[in-house]
Amino acid sequence: MQKEEKIVVVLLLMALGSLAVAEWTFGSSDQSTGTGISDSSISVEGHVLSMTTTKTGGNLIFQLDTINNSIFVPSGSGAKDIQGRVHSGDNVRIRGMLSEFNGKKEIKVSRSADVEVIRS
Repeated sequence: MQKEEKIVVVLLLMALGSLAVAEWTFGSSDQSTGTGISDSSISVEGHVLSMTTTKTGGNLIFQLDTINNSIFVPSGSGAKDIQGRVHSGDNVRIRGMLSEFNGKKEIKVSRSADVEVIRS
């Protein structure tokens, strides 16, 4: 094999390796690590850092200390109930679907029972 052919083979292997890493990082998965793409079921646990209601619609958005994704609770999915029983600093377990909104991943909760306070 000539030098140019070896270089081409190495470059192709590097490209394949990069694609494999990209698929592993951003590809579809059904894990609870928060790295899957849209419509993947996910379960996360952590302390509530902040909770805010949206300016319109009465939806709830909050952040946990363990993930970078926002938690979105639509008003029709028990946002008011969750807001009444979950407070900043609480340790919670959340089940939802990983979805995308405005190009950012978020966890969308479909019912109030999917937000469980573990410790206040």
